[in-house]
Amino acid sequence: TPPIPAGCQWGIFLRNHDELTLEMVTDEDRDYMWSEYAHDPRMKANIGIRRRLAPLLDNDINRMELFHALLLSLPGSPVLYYGDEIGMGDNIWLGDRDGVRTPMQWTGDRNAGFSRVTPGRLALPV
Repeated sequence: TPPIPAGCQWGIFLRNHDELTLEMVTDEDRDYMWSEYAHDPRMKANIGIRRRLAPLLDNDINRMELFHALLLSLPGSPVLYYGDEIGMGDNIWLGDRDGVRTPMQWTGDRNAGFSRVTPGRLALPV
């Protein structure tokens, strides 16, 4: 990892907006990660895992709070992916990366408060 310039710091995150790439790990490690975190083939994308944070942590609120506390206590600029702060899930039925890019769930209302259009007109299902 190259050194960063003076006065700068790393952006740190628990997961990013795309798949968690397993490109740089051994085949053995990749198989282990897939068996633990992407046991259904729809949870995979390319050579990675396409899951949101909450499902990766088995929707365990205590684990999610612990992970966020660690993120906010580490040096660097914390980066939160939208929805992770409320435990938003993923939709493995959607193709490619769309399963982790569904609209923000603002409320418990129709379309999760994201839009008033009919659900079929949304770019992605909530």
